[in-house]
Formats: sequence, structure tokens, C-alpha cells
Amino acid sequence: MSKLLRIILQPIREQKVLFAFLLLMCCVVIPVMCYVTGAFPKPFVFAPPIFDCYLLTLLAYWLKRIRLSWLVWLLSILLLGGEVFSIIIYQSPYSMTVLQLILETHPREATEFLGGYGVAGKMALAVGITCAVLLVSVALLRLLSIMPRLRRACLILIAVLLPVSALCQGYSYYRVYQSYTASVTSRVAEIKYAPLRNSPLIRFLYGHALNIVSTKELRALVHTVRATEVDSCSFRSPVILFVVGESYNKYHSPLYNPNARQTTPNFCRMKEQGNLICFDDAVSPFNVTSKTLRQMFSTYYPGCGREWVNCTLFPAVFRKAGYHVWYITNHFVGEKNKVHTQHVGGTIFNQSELRQMQFSAMNDNTTRYDMDLFPYLPSVDTLAVQPSLLIFHPAGQHEDYRERYPEAYNHFTVDSIKNDFTNERGRQIVAEYDNATLYNDAVVAALFEKYASLDMVGIYLPDHGEEVYDWRNSCYRTNSDQMTPEIARYQYEVPLLFYVSDTFKTNHPDLVGEIEAACHRPFISSLMPFVLFHLAGINHVDYESSRDILSPDYDEHFPRIIREDVDYDELMKQ
Repeated sequence: MSKLLRIILQPIREQKVLFAFLLLMCCVVIPVMCYVTGAFPKPFVFAPPIFDCYLLTLLAYWLKRIRLSWLVWLLSILLLGGEVFSIIIYQSPYSMTVLQLILETHPREATEFLGGYGVAGKMALAVGITCAVLLVSVALLRLLSIMPRLRRACLILIAVLLPVSALCQGYSYYRVYQSYTASVTSRVAEIKYAPLRNSPLIRFLYGHALNIVSTKELRALVHTVRATEVDSCSFRSPVILFVVGESYNKYHSPLYNPNARQTTPNFCRMKEQGNLICFDDAVSPFNVTSKTLRQMFSTYYPGCGREWVNCTLFPAVFRKAGYHVWYITNHFVGEKNKVHTQHVGGTIFNQSELRQMQFSAMNDNTTRYDMDLFPYLPSVDTLAVQPSLLIFHPAGQHEDYRERYPEAYNHFTVDSIKNDFTNERGRQIVAEYDNATLYNDAVVAALFEKYASLDMVGIYLPDHGEEVYDWRNSCYRTNSDQMTPEIARYQYEVPLLFYVSDTFKTNHPDLVGEIEAACHRPFISSLMPFVLFHLAGINHVDYESSRDILSPDYDEHFPRIIREDVDYDELMKQ
């Protein structure tokens, strides 16, 4: 038995620095950071992942024979250091969302992100923590080298815990395997199907598996969209403009906050003229673009009783109804540019079959500033002769904010920002965000006014909110497991604006009256397809009047679930 024990422990003896480093990071440093930030994944059971540490150590022990053990060191440092950085920057360990954010970031956004305020410092902190743990590991081993009894006791303890940890981790690896082989994410994303996410390796593999399954779902979605049928369409709104905004904190606009700086002069003017109707109680289901758009563009909503892949996409319904559907985007461009085609961030737009079934026309290049997208827009005369749905997706206020507007819109400066939650550099970030909001106001207003002579209704709805030093010293968005009313307010609440042209007001007083009557009703953006069907007069099997905010049958008590696990209205009662 002692001989078997020596064989089992031999990799640890020869790769003791690596094992100690892995053990300290996985069992002490990362759990403590999760506790401090509230970033514990669900479900989380504190079962020390000694077996995972042993597996990597064993791999290094074997590879040492061919002088490749350094690969395990590199993998370990990247894996663990990467999770430390994720906890610091996102308040979340590895998860589907964190990996999705990495996957959906194209080179331009990655460069802007790395150059963003505080990112370099947080990355340096993650590197510093990783290096410090490595040094502590070496120091502890030196201490144990002069204390043979303690060293022997530690080895015995590891030998006792190793089989117990192997059973625990074996269960988790089995769950990860099930995740990779699943057909829909809902089958593996629920807590009862999830592994015990108690190690960085398990968390990384599980998050990666969910992203892989998300891509698999598209194959089933293609069949669903292809089978979509429209019963009838009255085309009562001949031209519909749907603008999907980006990262919009509505409390930085005087439309929603009387104390805000004037970042939306055009919106305010259009409201005074009677062409803009503001909805004051809208939220997004997620604070991540790709997850939000999956629901915003689909007739799926939580509680509908069907899987997401069995629900169609509204642009495809409009096309089959007889609308010409344009999609002009500064994010997920067309087939000539292959960026974002292999993951969920852009696949519902760029997957070739889905793209053809949804859109009649789509731009194939992005531009630095959103106004530069206008040459891709159809002419007024083009929209005047056929029923049209124009979907416009600008970069909006997506970080890095200073890259979102030309010099002419550098209106707000650090001197004009009064903020008690951050320092001078943070106030500069606030100024840049407000400048981006000011430019976005000009872009969207120019878009609406370009087609103002038509019988047109426009909708502006961002993908999610954005936190910009509003109640604490924090910017962008976070993924902490602890949801608070403040996080929900700034990261999940969004503006919802309806623009009606003068011709539309004259021709459709009934629809205008329905829009005005609904402006104080609670809304979640996953229900947007039902609103669009209502405006177009599309009779489709997926349409539900109880989910249509413009319908008198609308259910105002419909639970608005954000982040898949939080009832927004119950949270805000706090």
C-alpha cells in the first residue's frame, strides 16, 4: 500500500511548486476573491478541487520526459490568472457570459477595451496576484523542507482527500460531458443539470460547453424559421424603423432624469413637437448584447412553454408577410466580412441561411462613426414604394466611449462633471460617455428625420443599460452573483422611445392613441416582436396579445425576469 501511495504522490513530489501554486490559487485565492466580490457561481460547493490540481501536475510530470512540462505551466498560469482578471473586471469567475463576451469581441473592440480606463491597472493587478501566489508557493515549500513532519502530514492529508475529490470532480466532469452533448442550452443551464463549479477548469469547460451548444441551436432554429408561416398582414404601418441602441444609461438623459446634463437635445425637441413618445418602465433581460438580442429578435420569452430554437425570428416573419427588411449594423456585418460568424454574438444575423431568411439587404462593412453608416441606408423613395422594416444597429455608447463620437461632439469635459463617486479620470470617462450619448442623439434623430415625410413609425430600444459611476466607483457592466436594485437600475433599465411622423399621426390616430396609452406600462425587451407584429398588422401563430404592450389585453403583471434568475419588479420593491 505504501508503494502505491508513493507512486501516486510521486508527480506531486517532482512538480511540487506547480501543485502548490495550483492548490493555493484554486482553494484559497480565487474562492476568497469570489467571496469578497459576491461572484460565487451557482451551484457552488466548497469542495477543494485537489483532483484537478493533481491532474495538471500529473500531466506536467509525464510531459517532463519530453521537455514539455512548461506547456502545463503556461496553461495553468493563463487559466488561473485569467479567472483572477475576470473576477476583478467582471466580478464573475469563468461562465458562459464571460466567455461569450470574449468570443463576441472583434479586434477593434478588444483594442478599445484594453485601452479603456483602469483596464491596464486591473490586468496588472491580476498578474501581480498570480505572481505573488507563485512566490508564496515557493516560500511555503522551503518552509516545509525544514519541517519534515509537517511535510509528511500534508502529503498524508492530500492522499486522504484525493479520492474524495476525485469522486466530486468526476461527477462534475460527467455533467460537463453531458453539457457538450446537449442540443439546447436550457437542458444544461438549469442548476439541477449543472456541475459543481468549484474549480477554474470546470467553470471554463462548462462555460465553453454552453457556448458550443448555443451554436448547435442554430441548426434547429433554421428549420423553425424556414417553417414559419404568416396567416395575414394588413401593412397598417407601411414603414417601420427599429433602432437597436447600445449600452444606454437612461439616467444620463433629461428625458428620464431632470438633473441630467443635456445629452439629448434632439429627442427633447421631438418630444416637445409631439413626435416622440417616451416609455418610462422598460428593462432588458440581460446586460450582454448577444443574450439580449437572442430574445429581442425571437418570439421566445421565458415562460412561453417552448424552447428558444422552436420560436421564430421576427425579421423572417416580416419578410414572409411581404415587408422588405433592411438590416444596417455597425456590429454584425454581412457575408463579405466573416467576423462574428462562429458564436452566438452574431450568428442569428450572420449564419448564412438565417441571414437570407431574415433580411432582404444588409451592409457588409462597419464604419468608425455611426453617421457614416447612412450611405448604406435605403433612399426615401425606395421605402415609399414598398412596405419596409428598417433595422438600424449603431455602435451607440458601447465602450470605449471616446471612440464613439467625432471631435465636433466633444462638448462635455471633466470640468463640467460633478461626481462624488470617482476621481478626475473617472469624471473624464463620464464626460466621454455623455459625449457619446449626445452624438447618439444626433444620429438617431437624423435617421428618424430622414424618413419623416413617410407614413412611418420608429422605435428606439437599446440592448441594455450601462453603469457610469452613478452610485459607486464602478463603470461599464458587471456580472456579480449579487444582484442589487442599483445594478438593475443602471445596467438593466433602458429607454423605450416611439417616433411617429406627422403623416403617420394623420393616417393612424388609433395606433398613436394605443402607443400613448401604453407609455407607463411595464415592459421587457424580449416582448418586442409582439409590438412589431401589432404595428404591422401581422397575424401570426406566435402572436400573443397578452404580451403586446400596445394591446388592451396586455398583462401588466407579467413577471419581468432579468439575468434568468431575478424578478426585476420584486427586486425593485426593496
